[in-house]
Amino acid sequence: MTHAKADTEKPVAHKDLPGLQPPLQLAQEMETGLGAGQILFGALPQIERKQLMGQPKIAIIGAGMSGVSLARTLASAADVTIFEKSRGLGGRMATRRRPEATFDHGAQYFTIRDPRFHTALEEVLERGVIQTWDASLMETDASGAMKRLEDRSPRFVGVPGMTALSRALADGLAVLCSLPVQSVEGEPGAWYLMTQTGPFGPFDWVISSAPAPQTAKLMPFDQNEREALAKVEMNGCFTLMIRLPDGAALPFAASRVDHPVISWIAANNSKPDRDPAPTLVVHAENGWSDRHLEVPPEAVRDLMLEACQNLYPTIGWQEALSIDLHRWRYANVARPLGQPFLLDAGRQIAACGDWCLGNRVEAAFLSGTALAEALQSKFAKVFS
Repeated sequence: MTHAKADTEKPVAHKDLPGLQPPLQLAQEMETGLGAGQILFGALPQIERKQLMGQPKIAIIGAGMSGVSLARTLASAADVTIFEKSRGLGGRMATRRRPEATFDHGAQYFTIRDPRFHTALEEVLERGVIQTWDASLMETDASGAMKRLEDRSPRFVGVPGMTALSRALADGLAVLCSLPVQSVEGEPGAWYLMTQTGPFGPFDWVISSAPAPQTAKLMPFDQNEREALAKVEMNGCFTLMIRLPDGAALPFAASRVDHPVISWIAANNSKPDRDPAPTLVVHAENGWSDRHLEVPPEAVRDLMLEACQNLYPTIGWQEALSIDLHRWRYANVARPLGQPFLLDAGRQIAACGDWCLGNRVEAAFLSGTALAEALQSKFAKVFS
């Protein structure tokens, strides 16, 4: 993982830990016809007002960085609803919470290089929603030898977890969580999202911000778009989340790892405003992960632990209080689309995501924002 896309699947819980809480249930029925789902953000009066103003109705599939950035930019020009299959926002910017410990088990940090991304994040930076992670970054070779790496640019993290940034950017938006979209049916201007609770719609436009392979299966694109999606390559990644005893000594805060099995390890508690409990997040190497995607989870866990023990023998691995494993089926962008988004204006469907531009959080933002700007131009002509 180049530190994670979220195909949020059930984790493999340590046998001593309680299972996952049940998915969020229906908060209320919306009289606007949006249907059932957990309403995480957004106000019903806003939705009704937008519909009366005759603005285009847009469904966005996925509440990761690209989907939220797209929705936030379009909010003033359209009636936007985000559909998210998971219980929370953020996509690969994910945080797992356990008693007395939290783990950023997806993207470990992000950088800010593009001036548009910097401008968009100025407010949340001032509010402390994101902060710099100033801990030393190390590199570990296959023998376990470590050296310090020079930081080329500041590393940023969400506070108190990586999900904080997406939640802040989604404030005021209508987001329906725990609501997987099974298919998109209908026609341009009258699209319906099919879910296990029934159809949602009609929508003028439907946009997917899901990983490229999921977008290809879900969206009714024509042959040209399907061929473009098929060229995108994404890798999986396994993540170990380990809670160590209080006072456990660690020889690093974070380290990239050059090893056949492990690619990254970090002390999650070294990040700003985290729980002080000693916690480790370990990412498996992407190629190794791809080859083990269908291997029994317990076997994957044991192989990763064995590699960790060989690399860092001074850590008390046998004393771990809990160990969780999470599988990300789509974590790394190995070959991007090579353009900011896919857009079929005739069918009124589109797609965006980090997989369009590259393997960074900033790429997801730039993709969603670029698509929003292209759509705003079209809406201005049609709905003016």
